[in-house]
Amino acid sequence: MSSPKDKAVPRLYHRWKCPWSAAARQAIENVGAPVELVEVPYDRDERETVMGTSGQRRVPVLVDGDEVVVDSRRIVRHVYSRYGDESFARSIAELDRDIAADGDMSSAVADECHAPARGA
Repeated sequence: MSSPKDKAVPRLYHRWKCPWSAAARQAIENVGAPVELVEVPYDRDERETVMGTSGQRRVPVLVDGDEVVVDSRRIVRHVYSRYGDESFARSIAELDRDIAADGDMSSAVADECHAPARGA
């Protein structure tokens, strides 16, 4: 049986000045999870790694083993449930309600921290 220590360190694709990325980083800090932070380019058109990993160019994106998590609330929920203890149960329940209220994110716009469109 493998333990979390046997797995590769999760990777968070983020921007330092993005509030949604900050929320994901804060959750990681709250639970003390080891995570590799990968700063992505400001210009969304230059985020080939994010596109190849998640199928879209927005941040934050968490890669944890075989799981790719897009959207800050889903990342926070994932981090709290996987790496947190029972003290995070209330936050997880609140996040579950918020996520359920939003419905399926596959057709919605995820968190958006990117450069404005050129010419806008």
